[in-house]
Amino acid sequence: MLSKTYQQLHHDLQQFIPASRLISDPLRTLAYGTDASLYRLIPQLVVRVESEAEMQRILGLAHTHGTPVTFRAAGTSLSGQAVTDSVLLQMGDGWRNWRISNDAATISLQPGIIGGHANRYLAPYQRKIGPDPASINSCHIGGIAA
Repeated sequence: MLSKTYQQLHHDLQQFIPASRLISDPLRTLAYGTDASLYRLIPQLVVRVESEAEMQRILGLAHTHGTPVTFRAAGTSLSGQAVTDSVLLQMGDGWRNWRISNDAATISLQPGIIGGHANRYLAPYQRKIGPDPASINSCHIGGIAA
């Protein structure tokens, strides 16, 4: 059972997040309670976020309700930074855009890009991203940056 604060937040989120992307039932929140680490924290709410506009609204509501949020990209963390006992914001499929500057000096990546894919985009320019985690072919840029 959600506390009053989380019930209010859940109600507000239902106004613009489809039920299929708003998770609060015990079984599914339990599934989101771990990442690749040994840690377990069961989130009160899980929201699959598909756009920047949604993210802005969600963060505003979380601030209004005083509820902490944690971001999750692929959930491959070995350190537990993708688990929470509050609100888990899971990056959806809408976060996979990327752009390389004309001179290939910079690359802009959204958090849903797989690290190995970023390196493939940069390979024609003999470049790669700086971090090189062991999970490069499954972790997302959002988690690498975190």
